[in-house]
Amino acid sequence: MKPPKKSTTKPILFLFGILFLFQINRCFSQTEISGYVFSAKDSTAIYSGSVYFDGTSIGVSTNEEGYFDIQFKANNSPLIISSMGYESVIIRSEALKTSKTLAPIYLTEKTEDLETVYIEIDTLSRSRKLDLFKQEFLGKSKAADLCDIINEDAIKLRYIPSTRTLIASANTALIIENHYLGYKLRYNLRDFEITYKAINQDLAIPAAIHYHGFSFFQPIKNKISRKFLRNRKQSYLGSTLHFMRALYTNTLEKNDFEILDNYIKVPPETYFEITDINQIKQVKLLVDHVMIRYKIYEQSKLFVNDIFTIDDSGHHSPPEAIHLKGKMSTKRISEQLPLGYKP
Repeated sequence: MKPPKKSTTKPILFLFGILFLFQINRCFSQTEISGYVFSAKDSTAIYSGSVYFDGTSIGVSTNEEGYFDIQFKANNSPLIISSMGYESVIIRSEALKTSKTLAPIYLTEKTEDLETVYIEIDTLSRSRKLDLFKQEFLGKSKAADLCDIINEDAIKLRYIPSTRTLIASANTALIIENHYLGYKLRYNLRDFEITYKAINQDLAIPAAIHYHGFSFFQPIKNKISRKFLRNRKQSYLGSTLHFMRALYTNTLEKNDFEILDNYIKVPPETYFEITDINQIKQVKLLVDHVMIRYKIYEQSKLFVNDIFTIDDSGHHSPPEAIHLKGKMSTKRISEQLPLGYKP
């Protein structure tokens, strides 16, 4: 007597069920955003315009009809639409959650900035100002030494002696080749200002530094070397991105972060009020600032002037809501990692 054949119907149905659930989950977690980009001057399509999520390596170009489609996952990162010779358009993440198809986007042409008439004479040479800019923009670490700003001629610099302030701007995205982390970075510089306590041709002591912009990452090489992987992890550990991710997942201690009060460790909930809002954490600091210690020897101060949010990638918004001093603040553009980075 032959043994009865085993039915394959249930395993097949089970497999289809898993695939179905996977597709449902994928649809909920990720969706496609599409739209058209035109010139505001004559409504012609903008070809090869850049469309990307700030701080990521997720980006596409517009086709000959100005059309684009890009994968979107619920996050804090705004969508940036830019093209050479045009002002960038910024679409906040909240607006992307309500519609898969965006209304037509019109970019206005950039106007040539007329040189501001200054009564004061700029007392610093361009080479000196450029050195100061790169020190604070790229940083002063080994990573900064391995970064090259390919189009540094695009950077406009002005020093105002009466306020000891250095201002920088650029009409096009800065192209930075980072040979420490293995990325080519396009950085749209929006604001840059340094105020100095003291400054001359040989000495510069910053009192306050502010800069803000949008970034898009691309790998320099297709194959990631062990050196790049090692350097990326070293830059990540103890960084603002690392801290924000740990705060989001309520794993500060597990990630070697401590919140201090007069150098005494306290529970994070003493100072942080965190509310869940659709996979986004809303964070309110209950004091003016907190001391953060990473692995005992790295200390930073976090100042918050408004409520901010964090997504699961560690991206906080708005960027101007927080201000850092100490170790975390020394990790500048040369050690910045894309939001999709995983150690």
